[in-house]
Amino acid sequence: MSNNDADWGIQHIEQLLALMGSLRTFGIAVYHHEWYELAMGSWKLTAGTRHRSYEFAWDGREGIISVRGPFHAGQGSASASPEVVDEELGVPPSVEPFQYVERFFRSRPNV
Repeated sequence: MSNNDADWGIQHIEQLLALMGSLRTFGIAVYHHEWYELAMGSWKLTAGTRHRSYEFAWDGREGIISVRGPFHAGQGSASASPEVVDEELGVPPSVEPFQYVERFFRSRPNV
């Protein structure tokens, strides 16, 4: 893929759609997504169930993914939730950040 902003945007959305399809098989929904292409491709994503959701924040510059939760998706924000993990994936990441999200839920089948 070329280093073109339009191409990167399409690739990001395609990866997000693939993640959403994969999470659906676990009964997990994506409730919110923010993408910061000009900040090294950083993003935030809220996923889970209505009663037990997690916020994932990928820092593309530092190569760190942070997870907060669980929290009730319909009644609050992740800011008051404990941080579950703050893991360095590296630059380039050892695991693609969206794959990390999928593995997170795969390892927690009762979310």
